[in-house]
Amino acid sequence: MKCAEADTFIHAYVDGELAGVDRDSYEKHLLECDTCSHSCRLQGRFKAAVRGHLARPPLPPGLKHRIDVALAAAPAIRRRFIWHTYPRLAPAAAAAVVLVVVLGAARSHRSPLVMEQALRTYHAAMPMDVVDSNCSSIANWFRGKVDFAVPCPRNARAIQGARLVNVQDRFGAYLVYQAQGGHRVTMMVFAEDEPLDGPRRRVLADRDVYFGSGRGASTAAYRDRDGLIHVVTADVDEEALSHMVESALYEQRN
Repeated sequence: MKCAEADTFIHAYVDGELAGVDRDSYEKHLLECDTCSHSCRLQGRFKAAVRGHLARPPLPPGLKHRIDVALAAAPAIRRRFIWHTYPRLAPAAAAAVVLVVVLGAARSHRSPLVMEQALRTYHAAMPMDVVDSNCSSIANWFRGKVDFAVPCPRNARAIQGARLVNVQDRFGAYLVYQAQGGHRVTMMVFAEDEPLDGPRRRVLADRDVYFGSGRGASTAAYRDRDGLIHVVTADVDEEALSHMVESALYEQRN
């Protein structure tokens, strides 16, 4: 990828909309080009600053009411199964159902989107919105930007910085720190009521923790006692990461 082509991808990348081969090529170019890497960090800081200081726009008055009225006035959909009309399609329909079940089971062993996002962001080395070695100062920086109190990472030897991230349709906190042994660790924290899932589940300190891995790093997702989701990623194997997470959970419980 050349710099001219990279310039066309910068906004999609910073907004988290670049995926697949384009994302891989762009990230490879960032590792090789200091100029484009600097531009990407600058654009990321600018957008994060705007995002963090502007209030969310309120919904127009009456919008919800108009939507409810429109849905109530819509005609009911009469469900009609096609094999009632064409009996010969019943075996094919049954085979399709089996295929969907098999594909669904296979997908359940893949990393959910939030774990994939954590791994991508870890390797991308995104620029920080705030650089500070004091976790309390970083937590204060997030006030008014996210709807929860940002916790300090357990077992962190040195905090390096943090940034505001988009986790699907909500804001989250992304912290970067160094753990024992000099390992670079990131922790993404956000509020989510949906149940967690992941390729591999372990029970650590009476908590369900889901693990995934990719590109030389491991990631673990769990819900803390305040109901917040933590997604921890580090350049260690799954066994070492499980020890980090278990130690942090035991500290929180005590």
